[in-house]
Amino acid sequence: MHVACTQENLLQGLSLVSHIAGKNSNLPILSHVLLKTDGGGLKLSATNLEMAVSAQVRGKIEATGEFTVPVKLLQDYITLLPSGKVELVVQDDVLEIVSDGKKTTIKGMPSSEFPLLPKLVGDGGYKIEAEVLREAIDQVAFAVSSSESRPELGGVACYFNVFGPGALVMAATDSYRLTERIVKLAAGNPTGELRCIVPAKAMQEAARILSIYKDEVATPEEVVWTMNESQLVMNYGSVELISRLIEGSFPDYRQIIPTETATTAVVARRELAKAIRAAALFARQGIFDVHLEVLADGRLKIASSDSGTGTHSDAIQASVDGGENAVTVNFKYMMDGLSALRGNEVVIKLIDAMNPVLLQEKDGEDYRYIVMPIRQ
Repeated sequence: MHVACTQENLLQGLSLVSHIAGKNSNLPILSHVLLKTDGGGLKLSATNLEMAVSAQVRGKIEATGEFTVPVKLLQDYITLLPSGKVELVVQDDVLEIVSDGKKTTIKGMPSSEFPLLPKLVGDGGYKIEAEVLREAIDQVAFAVSSSESRPELGGVACYFNVFGPGALVMAATDSYRLTERIVKLAAGNPTGELRCIVPAKAMQEAARILSIYKDEVATPEEVVWTMNESQLVMNYGSVELISRLIEGSFPDYRQIIPTETATTAVVARRELAKAIRAAALFARQGIFDVHLEVLADGRLKIASSDSGTGTHSDAIQASVDGGENAVTVNFKYMMDGLSALRGNEVVIKLIDAMNPVLLQEKDGEDYRYIVMPIRQ
């Protein structure tokens, strides 16, 4: 194999695929990147057996072939090279790197040792605006459960055209809080209903790729998702992410979303976040409780108390519809929700101290965040 490319393109390709490769004492090959001449350039691939990422790097092929080398070592070295031409040449069991008059060799392993990357057989794909998908993942994936006792909660549930035509609904929950984001699909997408649960790590990797991928010719505007019963493939420009899907059924989460509320308060998002951070300093360790109370004078009171540290109370201005109300919640969950919301104002909907709290954006209903109360 003999390929010439630029340092900038090679480094970006390595940054796209290297994140999922890691040390594995039983399978050292999983810490390697597969270098393979493909079409008009070099294809880089890495896998952890749960998912795989491939990226195409533009280059000039002098001789075809394929080889694997430790991805972190290769990436660290390429980072130190100056901008410009880099040549990669495989000789026997080593990769020779020539750049700026310097020559370096890295020992590798034959490509036959590298796991086979599955090829998805499915019909068509859903096109989703890249920036919208990245934002939706950021707003949902953080609420995925880390417990292994309920694997179906370890991913993001995706519903295509299930809750309405032309809409993708993404949801995640860890049983203590719930997030839901609705994404409108462009015309021309498949109209059939489809449900799947995408592992949290795959979702986070997709968001990372969407954040760092740049193309000097034309950065793509859409992501193409193709799925079957057990596998997802995401294509974004020259990058491909393949992931297994989680088996099982996601719970009917919409039954816990409040449909009626007793009190609605609209407050400044940043002001509320600041007040909760202050109250968090006096919350009980291990319980992380703060008390929210809608006062008769139209303010929202945020308070906390701990026998070991002291007490804290603050009240911020609010636009209130309904009577007085109060609820105790986990401040960490509240802060996660406020960080995911956009806009300057947030809508808080309360029923009573025993029912979930609903947070929404004032100027949009495409995102909902629900926090379960701490029952006193």
